[in-house]
Amino acid sequence: MPAYCSLLRLQTELLPDVTELLAVARALPHVQTAAATSSGGGTGRGGRSRIFGAVIQTETTVFGNNESLLGQNTADNEVVQAMKKHTDSQHIYHFRKEGIGCYGIMLKQRDYYIYAYLPDTEVFCNLPLSVIGVIFLYFLMSGIFWFWTYRTNLAYRKQEFEKDEKYKAELLTAAKKAEAANEAKTEFLHRMSHDIRTPINGIYGLINMADHYADDMEKQKEYRTKVKAASNLLLELVNDVLDMSKLESGEVVLEESPFNLSKISEEVLVVIEQIAAEQNIRIVWEKKEIIHRDLIGSPGYVKRVMMNILSNAVKYNRENGYIYLSCMEIPSEQPGMTTMEFICRDTGIGMTEEFQKHIFEPFAQEYTGSRTKFVGTGLGMAIARKLVEKMGGTITFESEKGVGTTFVIRVPFKIDPDADKREEQKDVSEKSIKGLHILLAEDNELNMEIAEFMLQNEGADVSKAWNGQEAVELFRNSEPGEFDVILMDIMMPVMDGYEAAKMIRSLDREDAKTIPIIAMTANAFTEDRIRAKEAGMDEHVAKPVDVELLIKVIHKLVK
Repeated sequence: MPAYCSLLRLQTELLPDVTELLAVARALPHVQTAAATSSGGGTGRGGRSRIFGAVIQTETTVFGNNESLLGQNTADNEVVQAMKKHTDSQHIYHFRKEGIGCYGIMLKQRDYYIYAYLPDTEVFCNLPLSVIGVIFLYFLMSGIFWFWTYRTNLAYRKQEFEKDEKYKAELLTAAKKAEAANEAKTEFLHRMSHDIRTPINGIYGLINMADHYADDMEKQKEYRTKVKAASNLLLELVNDVLDMSKLESGEVVLEESPFNLSKISEEVLVVIEQIAAEQNIRIVWEKKEIIHRDLIGSPGYVKRVMMNILSNAVKYNRENGYIYLSCMEIPSEQPGMTTMEFICRDTGIGMTEEFQKHIFEPFAQEYTGSRTKFVGTGLGMAIARKLVEKMGGTITFESEKGVGTTFVIRVPFKIDPDADKREEQKDVSEKSIKGLHILLAEDNELNMEIAEFMLQNEGADVSKAWNGQEAVELFRNSEPGEFDVILMDIMMPVMDGYEAAKMIRSLDREDAKTIPIIAMTANAFTEDRIRAKEAGMDEHVAKPVDVELLIKVIHKLVK
């Protein structure tokens, strides 16, 4: 070790000897005089290095680690005298004379001294070897540290590289998906622009033609029929986009409403059969045994799925083709539950194997170039699958190019236990709103005019309110029982329909709690119907308003 290490060893190795010497000295208080010398030496006790130590009292060595030191007088010992003068227990003193030196330390007490010193030769005899050892140790430790640092940095760089590569791959995948999505949306907007403009152009043109043939009632009837068809197509396009937006955002809410499966099927088939008849397509209903027709679920979604599947079967069928339909009940192991299996098989053009992989993707269309025949948004099948899955069901298909396609849909439903207790609905033709006094709340002037005409044409008396607050005031200032029903728009200034309905229900009068309030609004989603009922409304009729449906709803609520 270097010199400073030897000096440190001087302190650490001597202190035990000095401590022992001090103990002995304190144990021998009767010793008054002795002699000591700086010459002489020894190897130290226990084979330690050549460290000299002794206890001095009145300049005489009374105890030491070498017997030759005992009794010697230290008055002439230059080393001892120099240490007495220059050092203490806290500092090491270096004495040098005539080329001979030593390092020493001394503990001064009231009547005695304890000293120890080490010759220079002991400190520096092994210095070269110690330096080499220290240098070797330094390089060894440095090498180990460098190697450890290198390995750590290498592992870190490898980890960071893997992270960067993974991040780049994810970015590339995301970029490709974004690019594909942008292309799909661009194509979608292009198709939507075409598809929306087509019925609008038809409506505009038919109105001009009707003006030209103002006196020809046959032409007028024909044009009105075509305007309705174009309007329905436009409405279908808008509904597809809105439905898909709701489904992708997860905002779709399931209903728990009682419905009759047979009635829903009939409502859908009335529309589909009319479309199919234009292409001479026959619909064959294969009747199966169904025990439970009264169910609880989301009838609106059920109709939408059936409509999407059947409209595709018509759209991609051949002229004079067939559509085979069947519905059967699959018993459920869960009590109060059943599963309905709906099968639709057509003799249409079928699908290629490649397109079958993408049929349920939004905006997917196999025949994008045949715009005049295969019109649509490419959202129908995507909407159908998402709705079926939302209801807890499954949808599968088989298709062969040039042969046709078969869809199989299975959806679980609750069985309606109170079906027998529900009042049977009468035929629409038997229903009438003649003589009823209706409070109509609507902020749009055109919609107000249309609704007022429809209601007055059916024999009803109409009072108009242009916002929710005005509707509340009209009802508050009316006589009890003056109004038979309230038709309430939702999106209105000053006060919306939800708040107006709540205000009316909170009024302190008997008829405020019982008067039927019907939401008549363009907010046509399931969650809108649920929110309307939470606000105190009895029913929900979506715009554009079906007159027959509106009359049916009013008649049901007004007893």
